[in-house]
Amino acid sequence: MKKYIIAFAIFIVTQALVLANYNDIYVANIQYDWINKTDVEKESIINEVHDIIFENDITKQSGFKNIVKDRLKDKNHIEHYMSASAGREECGEYNISAFYYKKQKNIYMYALQDKKDLTKAYYYSALGHLVYVDFIYGEYPDYPYYAIQYKVSGKPISAIYYTSKDNQYLFDPDGTFKGVWYKHNLYDKHSKVILKRTAY
Repeated sequence: MKKYIIAFAIFIVTQALVLANYNDIYVANIQYDWINKTDVEKESIINEVHDIIFENDITKQSGFKNIVKDRLKDKNHIEHYMSASAGREECGEYNISAFYYKKQKNIYMYALQDKKDLTKAYYYSALGHLVYVDFIYGEYPDYPYYAIQYKVSGKPISAIYYTSKDNQYLFDPDGTFKGVWYKHNLYDKHSKVILKRTAY
């Protein structure tokens, strides 16, 4: 089911409680009201989410290819590609999700998640080659949870904290805050739209 695939295009509205540790400000039921928050409130949330994700440093994983060697090529990529293209949310033992370029009918990537192991999501090219891997932590599939995404080389790409299907906090692997996704827009600390996406 799509709510089990990350993405980033990813899935079901709920709300979460977050306790902000800056000036003892308590921020409850996080949802999209970023543009209405003060700078102090924003910094409180960013610090709290950062502390959750970066309790340990996120570094390049040596021998990562060896860890995912059985997943480097999707052996059933034609079936999975066709299922994803048809909009199916499941295919056999996997949850599945498709990713499209804007205004195009053909998918450029699909994600698989083994129903027996919801702690990882594997992203494949249209030809079935592994591109990214998400490692998922927290209350998944319930919100909140977060994911660290890696290239096949083991290099971390991003860290995302999910408070709902609509709302996510994006960080670089070094802990730098990049912005808040709300639906199709990525907002910076000043509530300015800095990026858009076609799906979430």
